[in-house]
Amino acid sequence: MSHCPSCGRYVGPYETCPYCGARLTGRLSIRVVKVVAVLLTTVGLFLLWLAATHAEIPLITIGQAGATMNMAYVRLEGHCTRSPTYDPESDYLSFWIEDDTGAIRVSAYRAETRRIIAAGRVPALGDLVDVAGTLRVREDFLALTINVPEQLHITRAAPEERAIGDLVPEDQYRRVRVRGEIREIYRPYEGLTLVTIRDGSGSVPIALSDDLLALSGISGTLPFTTGQTVEVEAAVSLYDETPQLVPASVADIVPLAQPLVVAAPVHLGDLTPADEGRLVFVRGRVSDLDPFAAGLKFTLDDGSGEITVLLWQSLYEELPQRDALDIGAEVEVQGEISVYRGRLELLPELPSDVRLLSPGAAPVETTVAALTPDDIGAVVTLRGVLGSPQTFSAGVKYPLDDGSGQIILLLWSDVLRDAPPYLGAGARVVVTGQVSEYQGALEIVPSRGADVELVEPAALPPERPTPPAPENVPVPIGDLTAADVGQTLTLSGRLGEREDFSKGVKFPLSDESGSIVLLLWQNVYDALPAADRLTAGVVVTVTGRIEEYRGTLEIIPAADGVQVAGGSR
Repeated sequence: MSHCPSCGRYVGPYETCPYCGARLTGRLSIRVVKVVAVLLTTVGLFLLWLAATHAEIPLITIGQAGATMNMAYVRLEGHCTRSPTYDPESDYLSFWIEDDTGAIRVSAYRAETRRIIAAGRVPALGDLVDVAGTLRVREDFLALTINVPEQLHITRAAPEERAIGDLVPEDQYRRVRVRGEIREIYRPYEGLTLVTIRDGSGSVPIALSDDLLALSGISGTLPFTTGQTVEVEAAVSLYDETPQLVPASVADIVPLAQPLVVAAPVHLGDLTPADEGRLVFVRGRVSDLDPFAAGLKFTLDDGSGEITVLLWQSLYEELPQRDALDIGAEVEVQGEISVYRGRLELLPELPSDVRLLSPGAAPVETTVAALTPDDIGAVVTLRGVLGSPQTFSAGVKYPLDDGSGQIILLLWSDVLRDAPPYLGAGARVVVTGQVSEYQGALEIVPSRGADVELVEPAALPPERPTPPAPENVPVPIGDLTAADVGQTLTLSGRLGEREDFSKGVKFPLSDESGSIVLLLWQNVYDALPAADRLTAGVVVTVTGRIEEYRGTLEIIPAADGVQVAGGSR
């Protein structure tokens, strides 16, 4: 009713006529309308909430997601096939899941990521994932965004007990439990740390990405080190068809108190070239020492046979009792069998692989005149006066005169570095070293700087001689040491068998004095005009930078640093 029944005038929403004062009846109160509207709105929202929270989210396969489903809220199931990526600064988390119909990237942001991590819902490689979220469909890209962390569920399989040597490519994504000794920890490139563990059957790397470390709360030093025995629960992944392990967290690598036998004891007389690559444990006495440019070799004899033990300089310098490692010392050595020029060699990997049981006998003090070729290999002590030094690419030679005769004192670069200062013509010294022969002349070769004692310096102490490194003049490969790392040198030698790797090509490069690895990055190899002539047996001259990788010296040239100097054998 919009007009007064008494005076007939328009009264609008009034309940009493403003003109005649008549009371209007049968009209619905505006207040009532407002209350009813609010109640209906509240009830409607509540019903929508019930429908949204209790309605079943449709489960689809990844292959069903198409352009018409963009922004749809769906549920997916699949296995995690890539390790999660995580940015702690932006709180961005992503991982990939895969089913029989395709693969999709799943992402979470900010508060949702923090809740997923706090609830321990971050998937690991191989986990079965059930997740709901909003589909993002583009022409060439498919993604799912997690809106409710509670709608992310993971199922992790129980690990299988396995020996490391039994892991094969067919185990990809399978979760296993292994035990081994940590042999090496290194970063092949920024963003990845590899931890190599070994048991009696073989070795395998554990891949720890920086994202995994951040998700595990590791920002500094790892909670384990080389030489420790650990138990690892992880999924198997592949790198170029080679198995490696990817744990869900660093906490899945647990140090163990009990040691693990990774190499069985053997008698040296039982070893043959067929054992190349085998890890063994031997015990014997040192019968010969041979310091060389890149480390120390010694002959180990256990009564049934003998073998050459090769200690690279970096490993030798870390031995806790290296000063007592002399002829006659009894030692235990664990290492890998190698064959070099037809001879067996044993290569320890860690300082803990070499254990001194008892030191060798004290060296005999003698005179130069008393030395004969029969003394080659013996460790002796001489006193005398130094003559003028003669430098060469890998060290320094001094004439040593004790009044009865003269002998050459040879100091390799690493020994010279640790020897006393002010060694020069006229200095009086006491030297302990192994007697050797070079071009028919006897030499005494200390294996450590501490084996050279300065009794009386020269009248005018000279500067310590520095071995020259002339450019473009080939240096004997056997004269190279770890001290040459970082220098640009020229080498000449014959190539061995080619080895391809993911980022380039490698060749063994050998001359009469030794061998080194020639590393050609792929862009360098592609730019070489004579790349097709680089085959086993070809003689080349290489100018490049000396580097060291895992105890092995390498020369790394540019494209113009490789010249083919001869043909094949």
